[in-house]
Amino acid sequence: MNTTQLAAALYQLQQLDLELDRIVSEQQAIASSLQANSRVQKLRKEHEIAQQQLQSGQQAQKEAEWTLEELGRRLKAQEQRLYSGNVNNPKELQALQQEIQRLRSQQSRQEDVTLELMDATEALAETARSKAAALQQAEQAWTEENATKLARREQLAARQQELQAQRTRLTDGLDAALLQRYEALRRTKQGRAISKVEQNSCQWCRVILTPSELQRVRTSSDLQTCTNCARILYYDRA
Repeated sequence: MNTTQLAAALYQLQQLDLELDRIVSEQQAIASSLQANSRVQKLRKEHEIAQQQLQSGQQAQKEAEWTLEELGRRLKAQEQRLYSGNVNNPKELQALQQEIQRLRSQQSRQEDVTLELMDATEALAETARSKAAALQQAEQAWTEENATKLARREQLAARQQELQAQRTRLTDGLDAALLQRYEALRRTKQGRAISKVEQNSCQWCRVILTPSELQRVRTSSDLQTCTNCARILYYDRA
C-alpha cells in the first residue's frame, strides 16, 4: 500500500471502531435499562426464600418419616418377641411389655409430629407455587414491556459481529507497528486517531493546513500528522 492507501485503510478502520464504540455504548444502556425492576427483584427474592423454606420443610418431613419407620420396625420386632412364646421369665416379660408400651407412646407422638410436618410442608409448597406464579407473571409482563429493547439488543449483537468480521479482514492487511500507533492515538484522542482533510483543513480541529503541509499530505511517502491536534491526516483523492 502507498501512503494514501494506508491512511484510507486507517480511516476506514476508525469508522468501524467508532461504530463499534457506539454499539457497545448502546448495548450498555440497554443492559442497564433491562435490569429487572424492583418488583421483579423483590418477587425473585421471595421465591428464592420460599424454595429454601420448602426444601428445609421437605427434609424435616423425611427425617420424621424415617424416625417413624424406625420406631415401627423396633415395635414390630418387640411385639414378635412378646407373642413368640420364647420369653418366659416374668421379669423379662414385664420389661418387654414396658418397652412395647414405651415404643407405642413414642410412635404415637411421632405420628403427630410427622402429620404436623406434612401439613407444614404442604403449606410451604403452596406458598412456593404462589410465589413462582407471581414471579412468572411479573417476568412475562416485564418481557412484553421491553420487547422492543430485547429485539434491538439482538440487532446490535448481529451488527457487532458483522463489524468485527470486517475489522479483522481490514487489520489483517496492516502492519502491526502501524496498528499499535493507531490504537495508541485512539486511546488519547477521544477515539479518533485519523482526521480527514476537508477544504484544506483538519476535519477534527479545523486548523487550516499551509500549502506545504497540504502538499506533504498529498505526496509524502510517510503518514503526516496535524501540527495542532497530532492526528494522522487522511487526504481523500476521490
